[in-house]
Amino acid sequence: MAERPGNDLAAVLSEELAACRKRGIERLDVSTHNQQPVVAPHLEELAANYAAVTRGPGHGRIPQLKYLLRDAIVAFREEDETDAQLVSALFFGDSQHRVTKSAGELLDIAQRHFGFTSAVRFRQARHAALERFAEFLPRFAGGASLAPGIAGDARGRDTVEEDRAALLKHQSDGAPAAEVERHIASTGYIDDGDHFITLLSLAENVTIVGNTNESLASMLRLALARKRAAMFRPDGCWSSVRVVFLTDDVLDRVNDERGYPNPDEARLLRRRLAVYGRRTVRIFLRSLPERTSWTIYDSSHLPPLTGTLLEMPDGQRIVHVVVRRPQRSRPNHLYLELEDTRGHYFSSVFDEIVDNAVDDNKLVPAGRPVDGARFKTISTRYRRNVLIDGSSVRDWLPMVLVITWQVRGNRAEPLLQLRTERNSSRELDRFTHLASHITQEHRTVAGVEFGLDDQLPLVTAAQRVQMETGESDAVELTPFATGQYFHSDKEHLFFFVYSCQLPDGLQLWPRAEMSALSVPELLAIRENQVLRRALALCAAAPTRRPARGAAFEIIAQNLILHGYQDIAVEMARAGSTRNADLRAVGAELRALEERTRTIWPTYEGETEVAGLSGFQFREFFRTLLPFYASVGVPGAVQQLTIIRDDEAKRAAADRLSELYTHERLMESIPIEL
Repeated sequence: MAERPGNDLAAVLSEELAACRKRGIERLDVSTHNQQPVVAPHLEELAANYAAVTRGPGHGRIPQLKYLLRDAIVAFREEDETDAQLVSALFFGDSQHRVTKSAGELLDIAQRHFGFTSAVRFRQARHAALERFAEFLPRFAGGASLAPGIAGDARGRDTVEEDRAALLKHQSDGAPAAEVERHIASTGYIDDGDHFITLLSLAENVTIVGNTNESLASMLRLALARKRAAMFRPDGCWSSVRVVFLTDDVLDRVNDERGYPNPDEARLLRRRLAVYGRRTVRIFLRSLPERTSWTIYDSSHLPPLTGTLLEMPDGQRIVHVVVRRPQRSRPNHLYLELEDTRGHYFSSVFDEIVDNAVDDNKLVPAGRPVDGARFKTISTRYRRNVLIDGSSVRDWLPMVLVITWQVRGNRAEPLLQLRTERNSSRELDRFTHLASHITQEHRTVAGVEFGLDDQLPLVTAAQRVQMETGESDAVELTPFATGQYFHSDKEHLFFFVYSCQLPDGLQLWPRAEMSALSVPELLAIRENQVLRRALALCAAAPTRRPARGAAFEIIAQNLILHGYQDIAVEMARAGSTRNADLRAVGAELRALEERTRTIWPTYEGETEVAGLSGFQFREFFRTLLPFYASVGVPGAVQQLTIIRDDEAKRAAADRLSELYTHERLMESIPIEL
C-alpha cells in the first residue's frame, strides 16, 4: 500500500483504528451493495505478528485483531487509564467475547458513560485517545520494527524476523512450564454490577460461590430479562444454576470487611444478609422454568475463592473472581476476570467447592395428625416437591407457627411479617406470624411421632425466629396450640403453634418486613380479605353440593363477624339457589372492597395488603385474638367481648370453627376461603 507523504506509522494505525471503530469490530468483513470490507493492512499484520509471537488465534483477521486490541488495552491502562477505558468502550463495550452491540450503540453508550454533553468535544476526545493508543500499539507488540509499512520497509525483512525471534526468546525465557496456560485477565470495580449482569445474561450454565449473596437475586432477575430480550423468547433461561452459600458457623468466622468496631454487630449483619440472600435467591430460582436445573448448596468449609464460573453457549468458560478490599464498601471491591481456556483449571476448583457442599433441598416429613395434638411421620419428601398447586396429594405436612410479640412503651404489640416476592413464593402481600416447614437432615424411620414439647418442632421454631432477628442466642418459646389447615388440591398442613416475646430493645432490620400491627389494623385487613373472598366466590361459585352451600355459608359467617349482616343473608341464600343472580350483591361487595383496602410500606416501596396468611385468617378469632388478649394487646379483650355479647357473632365464630375443621367439606371447596 502506497504511503502518503508525511504519514508515520502511528498516524496510519490511528486512521485504521478509526475505520474499524466506525464499522464495528465484528463487521469488518461485511460486503453489501453499499459497504465494502474495511481495509486495515498495517493493523492486520501487526495483529497477525502478535498472534504468532504469543500463540494467539492462528487465523482470521477479526479474531486476531480482537486478541491484539484487548491485550493492548489492558497494557495501555498502565500509561493512560482514561484513554484505555474509552478505547475499550468504543470497540467492545461490556462484551467479553462477541460484541453484540453496533458501533453506533457503543458510541452512544460511551458518550453517556464518560459524561460528554457536547458531541464535538466527545469526537475530539475519542480521536485523541485513538491517536495515543496507535502510538502505543507498536511498542506493546514488541517494538515498531515488528510492524509492517514504513519502519519495517526501511529496516528490511531480515531485521523484522530477528526482532520477532528475539521477542519469542524473551517470552520463552520467562514463560512458565508447558502445561501452564497463558491467561489474559481483566480487572475492574464491582460498582453497580452491570458488567456482571451482562455476563450472567450471556451464560448457559452458572456456578456462583458467595458468602451472603444478598444482591444476587436482583442481579439474576435483571440478567434473565436481558437474556430473554436478546433471545426474543419470553421463556428463555439458563440450562443450570448452582449457588453456594456459607453455613452459619462458617459465616460467623469470616472476618468482617465492613469496618464495624463491634464484632457482634458485624456478625449480626452478616447473618441477616445471608438470610436475605438465601431466601431471595431460592424464591427466584423456584420461579424458573422446569427445564432449568438449579441447586442451592451449603458449604461447611471456607471456599478457596468467591466468584462465578460462567459457561458460555460456545463452550468458553469465564471465571469472575471477587477480590474483597478490607474497610471498603461493596462497590469498591474489585473483580478479576479471565477465560479458563482449557476448561479445567478453575472449573475444577468450582466443581470441588460444589462437591464438598451439601444440597439444601432438605427433607420434609409427611404423615398424619394423631389425636389432634401430635404428628406421625410416614415418609419424607424433598421440600421442593411439596405444596404444588393441583398436585392433589393427600399427605399432611408439619409446620411451625411462632406468634411473635414485643412490649414497647408498656404496650404489647403483635409483630407480623409481610410476605413479599423477596421473602416468599406463596401468599404474597399477606401478613403472617413467623411460619416454617419442619425439615430434617436425614430420612426418618416411619412411625416416628412428635408433639409441641418435642425437639424437632421446637428447634425449627427457634431457628425461624433466629433467622429473622439474626440472633444466635437461645430463643424462649412457649407451646401454645396445634391446628389444621385443609387444602383442596394439595397436602394439608398441621401447625405446631408457639409464642415468643422478643426482647423489648430488639431492632428488626427493614428487610425482615416485620411490623407491629394493632388489633384494629388486623381486623381491617381481615375485613377487606373477607370482601375479596366474597367477590371471588360470586365470580366462581362451586356448582356441586355440598361444596356450594358450605362455601357460601363460610363467607356469610365471616361477613357477620365483620358487621355485614345484610350481605351475609344474601350470600347464605345464594348458597341454596343454584342459579342465583349475584350481580347486585357483587357490585355492593366491589364498592366495599375498594373502600377498605390497606396500603402498607415495604422495604422497596408500598404494596396493597391482600390479607392474612391462610391458617391465621381461619384461626384469627379462635387462636390469635385470645392469645393477644392473654398478653395484654390493646383492643383484643374488647373485641372478644363484642363477639361474646353479640349472639349472631358468637354463633358465627363457633360455626366457622366447625366448618374450618371439617376435613371432607374443606377438601371439596376448590377456592380458598
